[in-house]
Amino acid sequence: MPVYFILEENDADWRMKIGRATNLRGRRGTLQTGNSRPLKVVGWIEAENEAETEKRLHAKYAARNIGRHGGSSAREWFHLQPADILADLQRAGIDGFVEKNANAFEVVGHDRDGVPEYLGVWDWSNLELDECCPFCGMNFQDASQMFHCLNCDELTDFEQPDFDNEEDYLAWKVDKERLKVGRTTKVRRGRSP
Repeated sequence: MPVYFILEENDADWRMKIGRATNLRGRRGTLQTGNSRPLKVVGWIEAENEAETEKRLHAKYAARNIGRHGGSSAREWFHLQPADILADLQRAGIDGFVEKNANAFEVVGHDRDGVPEYLGVWDWSNLELDECCPFCGMNFQDASQMFHCLNCDELTDFEQPDFDNEEDYLAWKVDKERLKVGRTTKVRRGRSP
């Protein structure tokens, strides 16, 4: 069960909820009901002992708790910005996730030298390729001059091969899916890929 960070978007102040839920998207929807300000998932930590992780985070940010100033119903809400919790997500290693921007790494322009500029992975900070996986939103590990995500098991250099025809492209795509399924099957059997 993930320990989540949900941000209440407001120009006047930053408010973030730290809690636990089995269905993260469902929980955000439930919290959104009755709240006029948009709520966004910022990130989450997949923890073996989610109660202890949540308790530790609540204690760490206790001085910034909204309920501390008389609002007892707000005991899981804190005056925090996404940048405040980024270190917690990074410290969690392969169990720490940022909520991935839907259009991550889309080319949004070019600088004056013609170098492409990309849309970032996370809405609240510029995370580089070596900091965050654009497929699942987690930290990267560098492997063999390529990027390897330990969670979704993507191995990529972000380049697609150049194909002469559609048949070659479709064969490459099928082969890539077959390799991905093979890696997933090995992991399920308890073997490393």
